[in-house]
Amino acid sequence: MFPKPGQNHKLPGNYRPISLLSSIGKIFEKIILSRLKEECHELSIIPNEQYGFRAGHGCIHQLLRVTNTVTQGFNHKFYTGGAFLDVRKAFDRMWHNGLICKLIQFKIPNYLIVILINYLRNRTFRMKLNHTLSDIGSIKAGTPQGNILIPLLYTIYTSDFPKTNQIMNCFFSDDTAIPAQGSTINYVIHTLQKGLNNIEKWCTLWRVAISTDKTHAVMFRKGTSRKELKTLASFDEDLTWDKEVKFLGLILDNKLTFRRHLKYNTEKF
Repeated sequence: MFPKPGQNHKLPGNYRPISLLSSIGKIFEKIILSRLKEECHELSIIPNEQYGFRAGHGCIHQLLRVTNTVTQGFNHKFYTGGAFLDVRKAFDRMWHNGLICKLIQFKIPNYLIVILINYLRNRTFRMKLNHTLSDIGSIKAGTPQGNILIPLLYTIYTSDFPKTNQIMNCFFSDDTAIPAQGSTINYVIHTLQKGLNNIEKWCTLWRVAISTDKTHAVMFRKGTSRKELKTLASFDEDLTWDKEVKFLGLILDNKLTFRRHLKYNTEKF
């Protein structure tokens, strides 16, 4: 366990578990990863909206999708509202049985499924504090830290994320944004709320946790308005409208001026 920097080290949630993997195991993981990638490509499992850990796709490309959508909305006098979701411990909470179920549904070859079942199942852990050892616990979710299979397995696990024609899904690994665009603010808010409701059902079914306190909503629009925006809701928590949000390292303000981002990097430099 390694403590997270700048966090209260008295809380167990502020530590990051690290697995020590054997060299032979790492070589085996690379072979499985290569085979799994081939199958995902042939079966078209990975959605086009996922830009993380894919050849020819990068963080900049996903940011361009979001900013270009907002800019085009400005040009056509449309409003663009976006909810930027924070998935809580995405890799650590990936449900083993749910992942295996999806691998079967996507018709991944049986030999790969059996290998992954044997790789994930029957894993245990125990903690040592000073000279005291805890009882042995069973790991039923997540994959070993440092495993190169994690990103692809998570991408497969979330490949059936709710999708509608009114909302543009934007993924980069576990970073998720759902922008919606329309000619009226009420339409945008209604569309986003409908999308959040579908996401809540999906997350409940597949045991994916969303940190509502770290989830932000921004309404991108030109001009100013004193009209108060209707609050969005997710998992019985209200999502307040913010003037800016940090997505994939880029600070997006509601006017898309990038002034806050430039100021942040200037002070950092």
